[in-house]
Amino acid sequence: MTTDLPLFSWKPSSCAVLAFPQGRRIGKARKYASTAYRLEGEPKRLASYRLRMRNDLLRMLHEGGVDAPTAATQADDFDRLIDREIERLKVMDRLGLLVDERGGAA
Repeated sequence: MTTDLPLFSWKPSSCAVLAFPQGRRIGKARKYASTAYRLEGEPKRLASYRLRMRNDLLRMLHEGGVDAPTAATQADDFDRLIDREIERLKVMDRLGLLVDERGGAA
């Protein structure tokens, strides 16, 4: 009896094309940026949140067959997108245009 079944030893090859590049996931970035913006007064919680978010993203990319260097590049792109969204939230807050979760102006 052989236990060397190809199904159990198969591993997906690295993908050549990313269907959803992380630098274009604006909706997800805005969600993360909103939470990160609220945590800016708590640096330890903010750092923990950002690290957890990045690790989750890297794990998702690895599980999807993305090689490590490409996954790191994609995570960096997503981090930059989140940083841009946080800056956008800061400007909106200074202008009094930031809407809170309840739907009213903050």
